Amino acid sequence: MLEITVQTENGERHVGVSAEELAGLVRRIGGEGDRFLVIERIPDETHVFAQVWHATDDDYTVEHRDGSADRHFGARTEQVETVIAAVTGWARREQGWDGALDWSLLKL
Repeated sequence: MLEITVQTENGERHVGVSAEELAGLVRRIGGEGDRFLVIERIPDETHVFAQVWHATDDDYTVEHRDGSADRHFGARTEQVETVIAAVTGWARREQGWDGALDWSLLKL
């Protein structure tokens, strides 16, 4: 089990999901009312999260924030497997989890 919570656009809250369950949630999003996930670590760390947005027939947008607004990054990809690897690696705190995406600082 991953030490995370996952909130979905449709109001579901999943606690302590497995890597396979997280992958299923990422693959599922895209339809009306179910287009994003917000992933937070357990215990919750202030302003530390990852999130994924996907609308059917569009790229995936992945974001992660590591504290302050100047540590909030985003990337886009067509590849669901790249998204799954990134958010699973983030949840596991793996070295290099972010290497497969081209991240940009988001100005909020």
